[in-house]
Parts: sequence; C-alpha cells; structure tokens
Amino acid sequence: MRYIYALISILSLPLFAADFVITESALTKMAGNSNPSLSEIEATFLSSKVQAETLKDKFGYELYTGFNHKDTKEKPSISFQPVFTSVNQYRLGVKKYTKYGVILDVNRSVDLRSTDDTYRDLTTTSDEIGVQIDLWRDFMGRISKAQFDNAQDLKDKDELQSELSKNALKVNVRKLYWAIVANQEKIRITKNLFTASKKQAADARKRKANSISDKAEVAKFESLVHQRKGSILLLEYEREMLHKNLRDLFPDLSKGDIKLGSYNLNNTVFEVLACTAKIDQQKGVPYEHTKYDEISSLLRSIQKRQNGVDNTYDDIDLKLDLKLRRVGVSSETTDGTNYFGDYAGSIDDMSDNDREGLTAGVVLTIPFGEDKKGTTAVKEALTEKQFDAQIVKMNSNVQSTHLQVQRSVKILTQVIQEQKANSQQLTIRVKEMKKKYNQARIPEYALIQDQDSLLQSDLAVVDTQLRVVNTILDYLTVFNTFPCSFNRI
Repeated sequence: MRYIYALISILSLPLFAADFVITESALTKMAGNSNPSLSEIEATFLSSKVQAETLKDKFGYELYTGFNHKDTKEKPSISFQPVFTSVNQYRLGVKKYTKYGVILDVNRSVDLRSTDDTYRDLTTTSDEIGVQIDLWRDFMGRISKAQFDNAQDLKDKDELQSELSKNALKVNVRKLYWAIVANQEKIRITKNLFTASKKQAADARKRKANSISDKAEVAKFESLVHQRKGSILLLEYEREMLHKNLRDLFPDLSKGDIKLGSYNLNNTVFEVLACTAKIDQQKGVPYEHTKYDEISSLLRSIQKRQNGVDNTYDDIDLKLDLKLRRVGVSSETTDGTNYFGDYAGSIDDMSDNDREGLTAGVVLTIPFGEDKKGTTAVKEALTEKQFDAQIVKMNSNVQSTHLQVQRSVKILTQVIQEQKANSQQLTIRVKEMKKKYNQARIPEYALIQDQDSLLQSDLAVVDTQLRVVNTILDYLTVFNTFPCSFNRI
C-alpha cells in the first residue's frame, strides 16, 4: 500500500517544463501566429472596419411598423356629426437611406373607425411613396457620401497600417533575437578572458609560493577573476531581461527555459552586407517597396473630403419632400342608415377609382449668429493640422530612413573594420606582453590593462555589428517588401 501512495505522489507531481530553443526563423514564425501583440494590432484594424460597416448599415433598408388604438366616449358637439368611439390605425413601410442625400419611403397605412351605432369598421387604406431630397447642405451626398467614402478609406488605411504593424512586430522580434545573439557573443568573449584570468591567478599563486611574486600581485590577479566573473553575471542578467521581453511578447515561452539555438554569424554578416549593397544601388527612394505612400495618399483623400464636410457645418439646409399617395375607402350601406366596411373593400376601391394625390413640401433651415462660424473655423483648422502632421511625418520618415541607412551602414561598416584591426593588433600585443610578464620584464597591471583593452575592443565589435543589423532591420520596417535575402519575406 505504501508503494501505491508513493506512486500516486510521483504521478501527481508537475511535469518538468520543456526548454524552448529559439532561432530567428522560429521566432519570426511565432510573431506571425496568434499572440497578444498581434491581437492588439488586429483589434485596431477591426475598430475602423466596424466603423465602416456601421456607416454602411446606415445606408441600408429599414423596415418599420406602427399601431395606434383609440377608445373614447365623447359626445358630438353637433348632433349630426358622428363621433368615432373606436379607431385602429396600422402602418407598415420600408425606408431606404442613400449616401446621396436622398431618403426613399414606401409604406401602407390602414385606418379602421367605428361608432357605437351606425358606423362599423369604416376602412381607409393608403399607399404612399415618399422621397426626401437634400437640395443644399447634403446635395448629391456632399456630406453623406463624403463620410461613407472616408470610412472606407480609413478602413483601407488601417488595413495597410495593420500589415505594416505586423511586419514591424516581426522585425522587432528579430531585433530582440539578434540582441540575444550579441549578448551570447559577449558572454563567450568574456568567459574566454575569465578562464585566462583564473589561470593567471593560479600562476601568480605558484610564483608567490616560489618567492618570485608577492601578495600584491596575487591579490591583483584574484581581483581580476572576480571582476571578470562580475562582468559575466551582468551579461547573464542582461540576457534574462532580454528573455523577459520575449516572454512578454510570447506568453507560451513562460512555461520553460529559453535556450539559444545555433546561428551562423558569417552568413548573417554576408546577407546584411549584400542587402546594404542593394540598398546603395537605389537611385531614389524605392516607394514601390513600401506601403507608406499609399497610406499618405489615402490620408490626403480623407482630408480633402473632411474639409468639405467641415465647410457645411454652418451652411443652410434645404430639403424637398415629395409624396405620391393612393387611397381606397370601404364604406358600404344597405339601408342608407347603417354603414360598414372592411380592408378588402378598401383595396378594391383603390383599384377601381383614381384617388391619387401628390404633396410637396420644402423645409429651409438658416443658422444665424457667429457661434457656428467660429466652430467651423476651428474644425477646419483641426482637420488641416491633424492630417498635415501625419502626412508630413510619414513622408519625412520614409525619405530620411532611405537616405540615412545608406550613409549610416557605410560608416558603421568602416567602424567594424577599424575595430577588428584594433583587436588584431591588441591580440598581438597581449601575446607579447604575456611573454614579457612571464620574463618579469613588466608589472602585472600592464598586462591586465592590455587584456582589458582587447576585451573592450572585441565587445565593441559585437555592439557595432548589432547596430548594423538593427539599422538594416529598421530600414526593412519601412520598406517591408525590399527584395533582399535578409528581409525574410
């Protein structure tokens, strides 16, 4: 029995979380799949899509119906005037709103009236076709169509920006990946020097035991071991922060440890340089490889229409109402005293007798005072500055990104060449300084100083390489379809 309990206890323990081996391709694929950041991007696009669809619904068909009932015990003020003590009214219609300032209305209404004595269910049925036309403020869709088209363009703009944001998310994930790679390279370089410092400390202790060195020299090398170890720990802390950023983007990575997969720096450097060379060949800004020019064009269209809408805010409003109506009445008698009717009879009367009529009405609204004029001016200024700021900023970003990447990468590439040359010379110097130190020709601090210089030079190479990668990735954030292998299209 004891063994059974032990087995149950073991089975009830949580399973060990699996390690996640990250590579650039795996993270890029994850960025394109379901994740919180991607959901936020899609939600932003859906909000404008909902707005466009809601406005489209406004210009659809609308079915309406109504019913009124009235009972009264009134007495006639004139003896021969009947008082209808029971009245029932029904209405069913369809209304169509258009984006051209026109409202169409087709309806049928039925009126049934009765008295307490001589009249029963006298029925009047009328069919009505109505048209309301805006003759000024919203003439030919001056407002309605502009708002409808703006909603459509806003949806298209947000769809393009959603595509760019998704690409930017992938690029940011790639930048985070290469930051982790750079961190790993720094840890590797620092560990190599840490191993060398431990060996030097051990040699110093042997030299002291042989009375060749003193406690100060040993302490200096022991201090160097702790310094190198501290540097490694700080880099490992930096790695944990980078891993946290990954987990924030992809919550599934929180279920296990993150391990860096294999990578090929030489191939990556070759791809980056090839991409840089292709960018450098462009004679002008390659607008064909970015969506920002399309977004800018849509914003201009939206701005132009919105200016037209703003101009109508303090305008007059003139509407024309036209109604064509056919009426049928059912009121029959057999004795000249009692009258009765029904719905079918009113329909027959509508067909048999010409009871058509046309009504027309005009409604004119004229705003006066300075309040609306001031509001109109503010609305126009807001629209102009709001859109101009977006468009100018967007166009400037596209142009400056292309111009600066050509210059920046050239400079950074030259920096890397100089840093590598510096490291090569420092490597030679450190090798020679070790010989001199072992021959007791130089003090220990001279060797340590050169080793530190070599370490900083090697770390600087990694930092500059990461800066080059990030510069190219920033370029690919804007020119998301630029054809080079490093773009990973």
